[in-house]
Amino acid sequence: MSTNVAQRMITRTTAFARYLALLRQYNTVHATIASLSVEERRKIATTAMSELTRAETSHVTPTTEEVSDYAVQAAVAFPKVRSSLWQIKESGIRRWLVSAYRATANSPYGEVQSLHRQVMRALRTMNELNKGSGWDVARIA
Repeated sequence: MSTNVAQRMITRTTAFARYLALLRQYNTVHATIASLSVEERRKIATTAMSELTRAETSHVTPTTEEVSDYAVQAAVAFPKVRSSLWQIKESGIRRWLVSAYRATANSPYGEVQSLHRQVMRALRTMNELNKGSGWDVARIA
């Protein structure tokens, strides 16, 4: 087996493992978001979208190391999502959504692209709640 093929297989396996971890985390984050009040969702959506907007100033595709860093940031934020303290939970959800968005953006793999669309849908739904549409996150999943 050539070095190039082996390297591609390792890269693909690593990306798939990262996807599985993020998907498991997403399911918990999504359920947590669905359990929040509209006001809490609005606060998270406003800060998360603001952070993403500030970060999206360049259209440079992130390197593999940057994607890995974003996945690590999501993993660090994930335990905070389960906190019983609102401030920690809010910070964890916001940080997880932003990190997962960045970790899954511009992926060449279909399953990772699907997860990216789910993260975008959660952010969009929360943002539409912020605009007063009354759309419920729990109805989307």
